[in-house]
Amino acid sequence: MFFAKILILCTVCLLVSAKVQGHGAVGAPKTLEGEDLASAQRTLQASLTKLAAGEGPRYRISKIISATSQVVAGSKHIYSVELINGDGDTKLCTVEIWSRSWVENGVEVTFRCANEPELVRSHSA
Repeated sequence: MFFAKILILCTVCLLVSAKVQGHGAVGAPKTLEGEDLASAQRTLQASLTKLAAGEGPRYRISKIISATSQVVAGSKHIYSVELINGDGDTKLCTVEIWSRSWVENGVEVTFRCANEPELVRSHSA
């Protein structure tokens, strides 16, 4: 029983220490900056390019306001982003990219733009 209490105490200390050092809780979303943000921008651009080559939508990135990543069943990036549509209009959207490499067409992209219905598309990894 004493050993179990020590093990629990050590586990709690480890988790609290990771949180204090900015790593966040395991599996929790992580705000991206620096090279991580640049990599996430490349991921978003690659998805937009693949979707534009298919059934669309056809958007370009104007500005990424913020981005997070999260390890789930696969990986998930969530962006608050200004996108430019084919008419040159800029719209503020939340874009979620959920990548599951083991699934056919395992990249699911969800667009949530102001005053528009949610749009979900998939493409290959």
